[in-house]
Amino acid sequence: MAQPDRFESVRRYVSVVVGPFKTVYRRVGNSRLASWLLYTGERPLVTFALLCGVFVTFLGLALLRPVDMQQLLSDTNTLQTLFSALLSGAILIVSVVSSISSIVLSQEITDIETEQSRIDASIEFRKRAESLAEVEGSPGQPAAFLEVILYSIYRETRALQRATEACDDEQFREQVDALGEEIVDEARAAAETLDGARFGTFNVLSAGLHYDYSWQLNTARRFRNRYEDEISEETADALQALIDTLKFFATGREYFQSLYYKREVARLSSNLLVVSLPVIVFISYLLLALDANIIPIFPIGPLSSLPVFIMLAYTVSLAPYVVLTAYVIRVAAITLRTLAAGPFLVRQPEHDDIVELEVDIDPDSWEEQAEADVDGRDDGSGEHEGERDRDAAGDPGDAEGDRPAAED
Repeated sequence: MAQPDRFESVRRYVSVVVGPFKTVYRRVGNSRLASWLLYTGERPLVTFALLCGVFVTFLGLALLRPVDMQQLLSDTNTLQTLFSALLSGAILIVSVVSSISSIVLSQEITDIETEQSRIDASIEFRKRAESLAEVEGSPGQPAAFLEVILYSIYRETRALQRATEACDDEQFREQVDALGEEIVDEARAAAETLDGARFGTFNVLSAGLHYDYSWQLNTARRFRNRYEDEISEETADALQALIDTLKFFATGREYFQSLYYKREVARLSSNLLVVSLPVIVFISYLLLALDANIIPIFPIGPLSSLPVFIMLAYTVSLAPYVVLTAYVIRVAAITLRTLAAGPFLVRQPEHDDIVELEVDIDPDSWEEQAEADVDGRDDGSGEHEGERDRDAAGDPGDAEGDRPAAED
């Protein structure tokens, strides 16, 4: 017992030490600045803000210890080695990102049959959305198109609630009402986010970030599986229509998310090429200037011009890496927030289960459960076993009936 107690003491100590840091991390992660950096901010502005942060950090260190910074940035050989590495890295990162972009965009270069199948699939998808929403035509903009699907989800939810009013099972009615209110509230919030949004902006994906269709789909399927023998045909049809509409929304959201990723990769490639060429030329000139020792030195407040120029040059040299960082952190953050696999919940659900799942199989009781299942089959399947025995031994009647055919 001493070993588990020791581990428990260590766990408690770690939780006490790490707890405050987790609280600070959650507050920072939910702040407006973090939301702007990860989601809503334009990537060029985020890049500029990050570069300014780097320069201000170095400038603050230089003002705190000006003598040390002067000595540190006066070693020409070290600076040449540093900027040579940055030059090589800038060229390499442009090559890698350009190659990735070429691979992604090469998927758009296909034969005419593939293009025709894509167009046909897109038209069929829009026809289904129009039939669900009972409208003459669906909008061409992704945001407005998702609004149409959300309206369809709202209509199907209200239809399900009306269908369950005549149900005798009070628990089922309460559970359906609870699910319906959750769906209606989230659908309204997502539609308000999408209203007037332009594709390529974060608002289109923001609707998907906060709309938990996986939980709704799971709950609706549990209703169908548990109450399908007890509810009326009208209620069953309304429940199935809601499930189909939720699946349709999931398909549309994931498709538009993939289109957004392709657009982000294209933007990353173009912006990185625009930034990298001036940076490569600037670093090349800086290396020549350091080798020739032609950088003018004059006082700038408590500092001299050399450390200020080197800090500015280092900040500019980081521009390709910061551009890549600004785009990758948003793609990664969106992927983590929208990560879903149909009816599977791959994130911690924000809702309590309305219908509890009655599946509780302890690995320690697998053998007992298997024996109980075997006993149950033995008790209720005697007739089937008798039929299997007759089949194995051969039914005399069948054998006699088969002999004339064999002789013929």
